[in-house]
Amino acid sequence: MSPLTNGNCRPDPVERLSPREKEILPLVAQGLDNRQIGKLLFISEKTAKNYITSIRKKLGLANRTQIALYAIREGLIEVKPKEEQ
Repeated sequence: MSPLTNGNCRPDPVERLSPREKEILPLVAQGLDNRQIGKLLFISEKTAKNYITSIRKKLGLANRTQIALYAIREGLIEVKPKEEQ
């Protein structure tokens, strides 16, 4: 199996994301807004928004909620029970 494919022998959509987009995707999934992402990564709120739009388009998703669900489903973020938080 090629490193560019997952178990289904299809390209992994996450591989299409830039390194910065891969950094931002889990932050969106954790519920951070554009301003918080911008402050955390030292980019403007508008730049954060542009990256998120690019992530949505590359992954074929409609909104931030779908980005979060995608990240959880693909194991890109760890979901902890409320007691552990």
